[in-house]
Amino acid sequence: MLTIEAAGARVAQDLEDAERLTNESLRALARLQLSMMNLRLDTDLPQYQGQTAVIRLQEAQKQMVDAMSNLTRVHKSMRDDFTKITSLPDEPGRCPANGLAAAEKTAA
Repeated sequence: MLTIEAAGARVAQDLEDAERLTNESLRALARLQLSMMNLRLDTDLPQYQGQTAVIRLQEAQKQMVDAMSNLTRVHKSMRDDFTKITSLPDEPGRCPANGLAAAEKTAA
């Protein structure tokens, strides 16, 4: 049986992987958008060609940004639970959700 600390370390690594993969997905979508815009601008295609695809890509990007925001909330919730369960002190700056509310207010 795992200790709480060992299980917590495993969850922390899996969460970090999920956050990294979400950011990699966002970067891949941004590259795709750049390629799509380059295609419009660097070829003889009409400038409106593929507009439906651009709209769908923008929606996918929004959903990935929302996913990252939710992962940030998961991170904070898990961190809060871990510090309550273990009675270990929280390390300032370790949890990305600490600045989430401020970022959301700035974006609004």
